[in-house]
Amino acid sequence: MANFNLDKKKEHERLAEKALRSNDYDLAKFHTAQAAKFAFILADRCEGVMRAAYESNGNDLVEIAEELQKRSNGLRREASWDGEVAGKCRLGERPDITLDDVAGMENVKNQIRLRMIEPTRNAEEAKRHGLKVGGGILLYGPPGTGKTFIAKAVAGELDLPFYSITAADVFGKYVGESENNIRDLFREARKNPLSVIFIDELETVFRKRTDSIHETTQKVITVILQELDGVNDRQNPVLLLGATNTPWMIDEAFMRAGRFDVLAYVGLPEAAARKKIIQNAFKDVDFPIDADALEMLVEKTDGYSGADLKGVVQKIKQMAFDQKAEKYSIELMLDALSASTPSCNSETMERIVSWEKENDIKRS
Repeated sequence: MANFNLDKKKEHERLAEKALRSNDYDLAKFHTAQAAKFAFILADRCEGVMRAAYESNGNDLVEIAEELQKRSNGLRREASWDGEVAGKCRLGERPDITLDDVAGMENVKNQIRLRMIEPTRNAEEAKRHGLKVGGGILLYGPPGTGKTFIAKAVAGELDLPFYSITAADVFGKYVGESENNIRDLFREARKNPLSVIFIDELETVFRKRTDSIHETTQKVITVILQELDGVNDRQNPVLLLGATNTPWMIDEAFMRAGRFDVLAYVGLPEAAARKKIIQNAFKDVDFPIDADALEMLVEKTDGYSGADLKGVVQKIKQMAFDQKAEKYSIELMLDALSASTPSCNSETMERIVSWEKENDIKRS
């Protein structure tokens, strides 16, 4: 895992240099901020001198990104929230999926229905019990398990506007104006009677505060906490969902009552969920499939995430096309599987379990 994060850091640094040679300061700024993200992840996984070195490097990269921001602003006027950011956040989008479209995850869906969906649908009854509409749910678990899809399904279930933004959009794309971007996000959402805000990669910006954390990150954390304290405003409540693959990196202040106070583990799909994901991935195919081939694929992919499964199916389709196969045979599927590996390893799962034990968190 350390090699993966180091490789990603180096990759983004190379892409930043390439963009800079083309005078594309926006792109260089984005990749520099992404390199900073992986530097901070590496710091979290190290101790002593190495930890300090990665933290220092991450802060240096943030400062470089800020300078690139200034150069970018010198070339063009920064796009307004309703312009460029609107394209990212899809302001006003109402997803056409619901929780029924989420494969498996019954415990997670039940948590969401009880804590978020039902109080919203039955606001008057909830009020009688002193419950407020709004609040936050943190979706955590290994990568590729459909956390973003679940967040969209919440908005679709309630037919609400969906505002989605990643930490990279705030921390990378708009370094230097991060605090205003956060305020703008909540301001736009609160123009609606009720809306859903989804913030991905929470660990990137909302990481634990230390003496070595960059000033920009400190300011963003402060603004986020101020906004989270207002998510239950009765006049314009917000349903807030966040997602992270590394919950142990998030500042504990975000997980207190009234903020992300509901923690929902989104794990790897079980057999029934894998079958649904695989079937959906093949539904647009007009090509014969061996009897029992899909059942075999379900059985052989234990430990694969939803994203991994879609990747395997795509590889099967490509191999069949390249080989001019007459059908999707079991042999062809096994060949595709032999060239695939699940993205989630035992180290990631063990780290999540360790964090749960440290914080006395029990999965529903």
